[in-house]
Amino acid sequence: MINFIIYEDEEYFCNLYKDIIHKFMGPSDDNYKIYQFYEYNEELMNFIRNLSGQNVYILDIDVKGMSGLDLARKIRECKKTFEDQIIIATAYQDLVENAYHKKILMVDFISKFDSLEDKLILCFREIYETFNENKYLSFKQDGEIIRIPYKDILFIEKDKFEDCLYIETIDDKVKYNGSIAKIEKLLGDDKRFFKTHRSCIVNLFKITKLNTSIPTIWFNSKYTNCLSRDKKKELEDLCLNDYSYRED
Repeated sequence: MINFIIYEDEEYFCNLYKDIIHKFMGPSDDNYKIYQFYEYNEELMNFIRNLSGQNVYILDIDVKGMSGLDLARKIRECKKTFEDQIIIATAYQDLVENAYHKKILMVDFISKFDSLEDKLILCFREIYETFNENKYLSFKQDGEIIRIPYKDILFIEKDKFEDCLYIETIDDKVKYNGSIAKIEKLLGDDKRFFKTHRSCIVNLFKITKLNTSIPTIWFNSKYTNCLSRDKKKELEDLCLNDYSYRED
């Protein structure tokens, strides 16, 4: 369960944050809840103390009763962990340096009036990868147990000549003696993976360039041509709307 806690006293921005959260989380099957608070009080602190799961805070600086920066410090003090992810949002750009000097560990400090949606989506992507950085693709093969971090996987593709798959990673290429269907089952419903072809699965978060005409999907220096005609439009939409792709 991922909990999104919005600390904001302007209804417009509360609704905007909720829309962006739904947009980001919508394609996934992950459970999530959104909570919003308009001011600081003891009810809010009791909620924070008893909150479990994976937590993402979007804190405005200028809120009645306590600034978002002061609340961030209280969160760190009462939770005694740095696993909770904090995003500071403000209309006051000149407070950026002040926030960092306070040494509050946060994902980012963003302006409400400078590409807010794009920057918030990028923060969510970073947070999502942090929450899932310990996920592994694990399987037994030739008497060995192989574990590959999800974050290192670029794409998985069926070999054209051998009856096997190859898992392309950032620094390696691992052979897998199984089917795409078995790999799909192992990966589950993780939102970063997308089947582009009956013989290929890609990591959306690792795509660096996409050309549906050739077709070719690039992952920095590595690439695959496995993109079926009926998947082109869906992949384009995911790359653009989910901000997992940025054209050079």
